[in-house]
Amino acid sequence: MNKQIKTLKALVLNFVAIAAIIIFGNTISFAQDANQAAKDDKPVSNTFNSGIFLENQTYMTNGANVIECVINHRFGALSDGSKIAWGLYAPSNIRLGVDYGVTKNIQVGIGATKNNLLFDGDLKWNILKQTNSGKVPVSITYYGDIAFNGSPTSVFADPDFKGVYRLSYFNEIMIAYKFCTFFNMQIAPTFSHYNLVETANPSVPAGGDSTAKPVRPNNNYGISALGKLNIDATHSFMFEFDKNFSKLKIPENDSYKNPQPVIALGFEIATSAHSFQIFVSTGNSIVYQQNMVYNQNYFINKGGIKSGLAIGFNITRVFF
Repeated sequence: MNKQIKTLKALVLNFVAIAAIIIFGNTISFAQDANQAAKDDKPVSNTFNSGIFLENQTYMTNGANVIECVINHRFGALSDGSKIAWGLYAPSNIRLGVDYGVTKNIQVGIGATKNNLLFDGDLKWNILKQTNSGKVPVSITYYGDIAFNGSPTSVFADPDFKGVYRLSYFNEIMIAYKFCTFFNMQIAPTFSHYNLVETANPSVPAGGDSTAKPVRPNNNYGISALGKLNIDATHSFMFEFDKNFSKLKIPENDSYKNPQPVIALGFEIATSAHSFQIFVSTGNSIVYQQNMVYNQNYFINKGGIKSGLAIGFNITRVFF
């Protein structure tokens, strides 16, 4: 009898052990699956190191209550030669700006730029963030700014000048994708608007209408493409290409030419709170609509015109 009881106890203990393994094993498996799913649904990280990228923005916004200070600096053209240290001693352009995270997805900012005495305000809204699982395939952000030209009224040369003519606008929808640990890209359709553009008297037959006509469109449509090749967690190669598709309303001449694309190549060193980007670029206006609508710098010498390629740098510092 004792032997039978011992055998029965052993069977019961074995059954309980097997049942525990099945129940708790499944529980652990389900917990691991749930944790992995939660991890996969998180936004991808390190697509870009900063919200600033060479001559444009990235889709990234600062967190709530985070302050970011930005310095953008552009030297003179490299083609100016050794007499002025390849642009280092030439008149330079600089912008000082501050961005503030209103929420984790919405950011506002202000800035002042030396050339044309520009003052600007901007808004950035991160609408979607790419997830590790691919459930959200891309990151999408809207960026817009409004700039005020503080130049003397005489600069505008308009007999019916109004204060609203000082304003210009830039808008873009940024679509970013992290391909892998080493390579990321962003593309953005852009829209730039100037309340006032230049006018000129066209050549007309005697007795014809000689009223001054707009030289360029008020509305300008373009595209921006940029990419980052990561060397490691803190060092990256960067490239950018911005193209305005809108053309002059008159034939090109010595005074007025179609805008040239902005091309930039650079290198970035970044930490959790800093980003330092040094690069060469054909865009020296810093403010985006100014670069898109008025850039006249060639990447290489063309048609007897020297390259407008120049050294620039951006510095950002985040305060959490």
